Amino acid sequence: MIKNSIIPLYQQLSDEIKNQINEGKLKAGDRLMTEAELSQQYEVSRITVRKAIELLVDEGYVMRKQGIGTFIAEKKLRRIVDSNNLVRSFSEASRMSGQEPSSELLSVEWLLPDASVQHHLHVGEEEKVLKISRLRKIDGVPVMVETNYYPQKMDFLLQSNLTGSTYEVFRQHDLIPSHAVRTIQICYATPEEARLLGVTENYPLILQAEETTDQNHQVLHYSKVVVNSQHYRLTIVM
Repeated sequence: MIKNSIIPLYQQLSDEIKNQINEGKLKAGDRLMTEAELSQQYEVSRITVRKAIELLVDEGYVMRKQGIGTFIAEKKLRRIVDSNNLVRSFSEASRMSGQEPSSELLSVEWLLPDASVQHHLHVGEEEKVLKISRLRKIDGVPVMVETNYYPQKMDFLLQSNLTGSTYEVFRQHDLIPSHAVRTIQICYATPEEARLLGVTENYPLILQAEETTDQNHQVLHYSKVVVNSQHYRLTIVM
């Protein structure tokens, strides 16, 4: 620890522990050293250690178990939403968090849209839309079931690798995801969602619905994503 730094000691200690987590030196489920042990190793007060751990708990890096100790939490996809990075893909957000994204393709089909999809894609009731469903994973762990609906002009996606980033494919076609309207609410796992995400039926999940447009204000896709909150942390900057 740098004692005369403008960065508070508790912040330095918190950052040091986060670095060890990100580098894999501390893994999910590992027990963190006690306050006394951390105090001795880093030559800081118990108060400094306590504040550092409180910060780590608040940011979701560790969790306290009453009477047992403090443990490294499961890695979460950390997404920060503000006016500058509102439209960032799952793959981009994962890699920014130091995690490896992957996808399992569940289904691809053309269908006639229901009223909600019609509204968000601005298409007629007789105009077929492309529906693509994927299981998204972080470091091999299932995190979310993602269902995207695309207007017919996006049929070039069928020639692409659908287990990769569709946003990268958009950019290859000079379509830049530039604006999104997202709604967030709680839902409960269906039997199929429970099976895919490794949770029990009716387990509380996060439901995100999002309409995304390009640089010309044309709709790129409408998505519905159910997320296992154990592996997800969303921060909104107003």
